[in-house]
Amino acid sequence: MKGTTRFGLAGLAAASAIVLAAGPSLATECVNASKPSQAGIQVLLGPSGIEWSTAGVATRISQGLIDPDTGAGFHGLIGFDFDGDGTVDFQTFVVGRDDEIPELAQFNGPSCHGITNVAIYFAECV
Repeated sequence: MKGTTRFGLAGLAAASAIVLAAGPSLATECVNASKPSQAGIQVLLGPSGIEWSTAGVATRISQGLIDPDTGAGFHGLIGFDFDGDGTVDFQTFVVGRDDEIPELAQFNGPSCHGITNVAIYFAECV
């Protein structure tokens, strides 16, 4: 991925970090507690921006379908590397209407199995 794209997606990383930090108050983000954290991610965001992405995401950025400054147009799984070691520490979805899985799906099941709200996941499963 080009250097400018890496740094441009730092805005997406910052926005995602803010959303994750506010998880308990927003209650709109979710995680699949049954999957390994690296399973299926399309972008890995680290402390300094993009650490890795699929070829498809890179192509959509170069075609202007994903805005690297805001993340607009991206739908899929984002992995987060909080400590910069190149491995996924956590993943979340950017899918569905308003870029979220419906709250009923997040709260309608066991806390530590399948799709669950990120605040519940961190409070009860980690």
